Amino acid sequence: MPDSGRDPRVRDGELHEALDFLVTYKRSDQSARKQELQAAFIGAFAPRRVRSVLVGDGYALRFTEAQAGSFSNTILSLSALQQHDQAPFIVVVVRRDRLDFLLANSTMLKKVSHSSRDLRIGHVRGSFNGSDILREYDELSNIPANFGALFALHAAFTWDDNVERLVEATNAIVPRDVRFYPSTDDQALILAAPNRAAAALASEDFAAIGQDLVTTVTQHRQSILRLAALDNVNLRGNEIEQLITGGGSAHRLDDLERRYANVLLSIDIKTKLLDRASAPKAYNVDKMLRFLAKPDTVAAVLVIGIDVVGQDVRAMLIPVLERSLLAATRIQHHWAGRGSRGVTQLSGPFNQVLASGYSPTVPLDQAREFLRELIAL
Repeated sequence: MPDSGRDPRVRDGELHEALDFLVTYKRSDQSARKQELQAAFIGAFAPRRVRSVLVGDGYALRFTEAQAGSFSNTILSLSALQQHDQAPFIVVVVRRDRLDFLLANSTMLKKVSHSSRDLRIGHVRGSFNGSDILREYDELSNIPANFGALFALHAAFTWDDNVERLVEATNAIVPRDVRFYPSTDDQALILAAPNRAAAALASEDFAAIGQDLVTTVTQHRQSILRLAALDNVNLRGNEIEQLITGGGSAHRLDDLERRYANVLLSIDIKTKLLDRASAPKAYNVDKMLRFLAKPDTVAAVLVIGIDVVGQDVRAMLIPVLERSLLAATRIQHHWAGRGSRGVTQLSGPFNQVLASGYSPTVPLDQAREFLRELIAL
């Protein structure tokens, strides 16, 4: 039986201790069934019971049993999952000779299977089965060794983001956002975006805007460090964005717009905690393509890196097609559907853009190929 695979990036109290305990118990008594294992866990960890869910320190477990190779048991209602979605939600699958563990937060669900005909945005109905849980996300297997990285990916999305995706996947309902169908002229402008981004990096105006934003970040250093203590990723990001922009989140492509010469510069603010796993949501693909299909447009990111331990805050303005950001950008294909191309996420490493002396560049051919891939989604 494989061990639980401790991942030091999971900041979730006793979760891995609990999984290790269950693995050890099952090894010592392979005949142990669901009820016995659940009782042993309750005796050792004294979790809070919320119906069929056992809530520990920074995590929640749902025990189930599977005798055959396939696993299609009904796990939980979507409405019940909502109250546990801000911390790792783990399904413990008790088999004859082993235990399997699956992260089952809303980002890890393909669809909702049971009694879901009434599922709508703003009207959460239905339950999910074991077969609805993704076994892989962003090329990471859904196993305990990857729970830290997987939960960091999940934490970048809101509950409403996931419900909207599940509505479309479950009931073939087109969500609010409308898919962008670029014309031939639109595509030519989109594929010229790498050249515009490279020109921006060579522009004194772009550099001046970047320096002004870095100065603003520096002025708010203490407030940003204080906000970094917030566990809710979306709340933390929104609060820091408001510090920099002076306003609320408008739920559009960007957080700021600036103009220089004839260029319209769209700036999205992304915060990253440098001492822990995080994977900020990048952008809605259709919104980005629609923006880049306009002449004289450049999309950029103000990357704010926060080192809580070192009490340091760093920032840099770079185009979204810059080489390090491009290498870190992942297309989340299971977010794409009939009404949308879905979203991208910064799930690769990109801390290097904040290093002293870093020289940003735009790889023109690679960026154009990436944009072709987005158009083809």
